[in-house]
Amino acid sequence: MNYLQHFEKGKVVEACIAGAGDFGRGVLRQARQMEKLSARIAIDINPEKAADALRHAGIPNDQIMVCHSQNDAEKAWQKGLFIATTAFETIQALPFDILVESTGIPDVGARYAEAALLAGKHVGIATKETESVVGPYLTSLAYQQGRLFTPLDGDQPSLLIGLLTWARTLGFEIIAAGKSSEYDFIWDEANETVTCNGTAFPAPGLSGLWELPAGRERDVVEARGKLLAAIPQISVPDLCEMVNVANATGLSPDRPELHAMVLRTTEVPTLLDIQNQGGVLQGLERLEVFNCLRRPDELSFAGGVFVVVRCEDAHVWSLLRDKGHVLSHSGSSAMIYLPRHLLGLEAPISLLDVVINGQTSGGGHATTPRFDLTARATQHMKAGQHLEMRGHHRHIEGLRPELHPAAALAPEAKVPFYLLPGAQVIRDIAPNQPITLADVALPESTLKQLREKQDQLFQQNTLVPKAAIDSALN
Repeated sequence: MNYLQHFEKGKVVEACIAGAGDFGRGVLRQARQMEKLSARIAIDINPEKAADALRHAGIPNDQIMVCHSQNDAEKAWQKGLFIATTAFETIQALPFDILVESTGIPDVGARYAEAALLAGKHVGIATKETESVVGPYLTSLAYQQGRLFTPLDGDQPSLLIGLLTWARTLGFEIIAAGKSSEYDFIWDEANETVTCNGTAFPAPGLSGLWELPAGRERDVVEARGKLLAAIPQISVPDLCEMVNVANATGLSPDRPELHAMVLRTTEVPTLLDIQNQGGVLQGLERLEVFNCLRRPDELSFAGGVFVVVRCEDAHVWSLLRDKGHVLSHSGSSAMIYLPRHLLGLEAPISLLDVVINGQTSGGGHATTPRFDLTARATQHMKAGQHLEMRGHHRHIEGLRPELHPAAALAPEAKVPFYLLPGAQVIRDIAPNQPITLADVALPESTLKQLREKQDQLFQQNTLVPKAAIDSALN
């Protein structure tokens, strides 16, 4: 595809960035280098952080105005200034085209996304936590408003949807698709340690598990996982991203907690194949995450995305193996991959596609809830305990994430993971028990309100179908 021709026609796209963290700062910076994108508005709970993000993008301080009211924002806009503010409501009446929701706060993401759609704006979502709970509702609401709700390139779900739909367009049989975890497992053979996210873990005997002998691949990989059990091998964001892909594409997990194996890049198509082909999967079109094991001098997978496809023509794939492509030991499957995700630096491609071409990023139209990200207790939890979301990975102590078929909120139903922060446990929960609505009292929030709306639409089968996009946008 020639991207310059793809975006040849159309006006300059005006974006508003909610969330002045790494993702939002990347979009602001990239907009300064592009002809087709302008980003004059930054929102953050701390307005000075929003202003600082604009300065970091190269905006002179005398061109930035911190606005605390709609009137201030209107005056700043008319003067051609850049705007820093604390709330979407302050700037929602301004004539921008698309909101980039990158706050990373699930409830704020829900509130801003709904408000933007109702105000006639498109929404690009980087707050995957919000999308995992109410993505189908927001997609449906966007169509009703004649707008689009889209994942963004720069995050793995959008990139994976793009790669997967590319493979489907070419007619490949899809065996598996997914991503590598955020942090590689880096093997220091001399010291017998594996470093992950800056922490070194003892790994005595890993040298004996480095290669996969033919016929023993699964056994060796299982032994690796046990040897490195002190290193977290799955995170809540990993499964959160996969549930969003599941709802957009129809692919499903092989098991609720995924396999999350520790693999070298060259091993992925061997293990992520169906069992009668030597892999671990019970069926085709499965979603998966792997932990990239490598030496310090080997290339990182960089949190990138992949698809594993069936090799239909032995001659062609033998030729491709000779050119360096990654095939399974048997030669019956191959991995096609993008070893990167560039956060906000590549998100503008999605913004242009929505506003100029009326297309969501990656071609995903997630209007049907297929799976939910849910939680299972890993320890005894007492009635009266409050659940608190912590850390960069948005985890809740004592809970393990899982993927299960979507279900409306009900006493016996598993609760979507990101509705649980702030919840109170109302009856004792035993280890290994899934968290249901009967176990907890959920706090009131916009996210919960939108999930209830989604459940009602889903039960009534009134979510807007994908086919409605054409009439909604014309």
